[in-house]
Amino acid sequence: MASRYGDFWAMRAAGFTKLAHQRKPLVKWAIILVLALSWAAFGLAGWRAQDLPFTDAIYQTIGALTMAGGYERAASDPTLSLEIARFAGLLLTVVGLLFGFSGAVGRSVARLFMMGASRHVVIAGESVAALALARSCRSAGDAVVLIARGLVPETAWSLRQTGVILIEGDAAHVDALKSARAQTAAHVVTLSEDDTENLRVEATLRVLPIRHSRRLAAHVAIGSPLLLMEAREMRMLAEREKGPVSRKSKSRGVIDPRPFSLDEIAARTLVVTYAPDILDLAERQQRERLHIVVFGFDATAEAVALRVLMSLWSARFGAPRVTVVAPDAEGARARFVARYPQASAHAIWRADIEFVALDWTRRALDGEYLEGLEASRGPVCATVVSTGSDAQNIQLALGLLRTANSRGLCLAPIYMKEVTQSEFSRQFADGDRTPDVLDAYIQAFGAVEAVATRALVVEGILDKGAAIAHRLYEKNMMRRDVDMRELEAVKRGWDDVAETYRNANRAVSDAALVKLWDAGWRPAPSRGGEVHPVIPQDMLDRLSEIEHGRWMAERLLSGWRPGARNNKLMTHDNITPWSELNDELRSRDTDQVRAAAKVARALHPDGFVRR
Repeated sequence: MASRYGDFWAMRAAGFTKLAHQRKPLVKWAIILVLALSWAAFGLAGWRAQDLPFTDAIYQTIGALTMAGGYERAASDPTLSLEIARFAGLLLTVVGLLFGFSGAVGRSVARLFMMGASRHVVIAGESVAALALARSCRSAGDAVVLIARGLVPETAWSLRQTGVILIEGDAAHVDALKSARAQTAAHVVTLSEDDTENLRVEATLRVLPIRHSRRLAAHVAIGSPLLLMEAREMRMLAEREKGPVSRKSKSRGVIDPRPFSLDEIAARTLVVTYAPDILDLAERQQRERLHIVVFGFDATAEAVALRVLMSLWSARFGAPRVTVVAPDAEGARARFVARYPQASAHAIWRADIEFVALDWTRRALDGEYLEGLEASRGPVCATVVSTGSDAQNIQLALGLLRTANSRGLCLAPIYMKEVTQSEFSRQFADGDRTPDVLDAYIQAFGAVEAVATRALVVEGILDKGAAIAHRLYEKNMMRRDVDMRELEAVKRGWDDVAETYRNANRAVSDAALVKLWDAGWRPAPSRGGEVHPVIPQDMLDRLSEIEHGRWMAERLLSGWRPGARNNKLMTHDNITPWSELNDELRSRDTDQVRAAAKVARALHPDGFVRR
């Protein structure tokens, strides 16, 4: 876990916000009641002891609330009862006012402390994901400023209760970002549901006078896969034009743009988390190929299909196969081909992905359909349901579950996408309840509460393995006699690596567990596993060949083409069959296989066990 974000002043601002918005009515009313009883009882008793009539005693007692009455005349001969009464009355007035205006007072004090705040986290947006990320960062102890518009009062109060400093306004305006002290923040995350809005916030952020030497990480959420590719391409071109930077000085630029997609994070998390389970089940059922069926083709489904084709390459099963079932199959096919034209343009490798039409809102998902699907495309190893609607996902997943188990078909996990966690997913879609029985079961994934987290968005924990893979690749290349242009391309820190190579390293990291599964290992369920998993020497050649195929698939899906090496034109001479590689190039794939064990070891400190 990284250290908390926020300096002394930011932490004090968060603390005052949290303290001022605590709702503890029993405690507050208990304090007020004790003060009121003390004031009334001791006041009446004290004034009655002065031989005043009862009505005069009541009048004099009430005077304590106005800090008047006869208390000052009784100061020459004070009694304990009157002293308690007048101070209890004074405190009753002051405490009542503080309780009544505690929220406004706390916000004012927090704003005062924010004037010197730095190294905190700023989140822009009022989406469910933005609110989830704010709560996730606060639970880790970070100082968090949320810029949002039109929040429901109860939602705003609940956020402030956790210590989130809320600023009402448009984050695309300079004044709102200045109020949040974005110019001194450690991270700024834009999480509006509108991609254009998020890009506007990033553009506004660039005109602020950044006041610290370290680069400000600007995490920009982009939902459109095509726009995400363009944003990452722009980042790559900007980094290339600025040239290399010294790792010691870190002096280049002030904004570090980090475009990201919650759909991609959900897809990568799914593949990394459940790959060993999918492989185990496929081996148990003696499948020849890894066949993943995807119902629906929204942004998350597309990201899952892409990551499967890039990473789930196994020596036991070969290249993965994907079948997309969608009401508009031809439209889905056209979108896929337009975004990934190289996936089917070359005979060296063609993505084994097929699009099948089925409108499940008009036709029942019966056993005959599943039988035809398995007959035409092969037995199913896992099913992903991601149609874009939680209600439709639940309905479709339940239909699949009942049909599969009643007919003995598609006995594989059903990974159901959800936008937000629901009681259904908590109680029912929680994984395999009968691990010793071969059946279909539902596992929910992709909810914003599980995806829009500090670890995944701010810390980028999924990229930890990719950064390690890059360092290992760099070390291996430094030992080789390679072209200087190729050497310069890898001699960069992770933050300065061009996006196309970052994506390549992400796929390497995501495939690390598959390599270890092929070698007979899987992550240990608890501490005590083997922390140095070894890949047998006799498997290296087969795994190296599979790794080369996986690398070619990732490069082609990322827009590269076969040809003489030209980074600007995205052509690579190593995109060629394994049989045509020389020993030196084959050894690079072997190095990647060995590196997989180190990447997996870093990501799974509990170790590994024999499967």
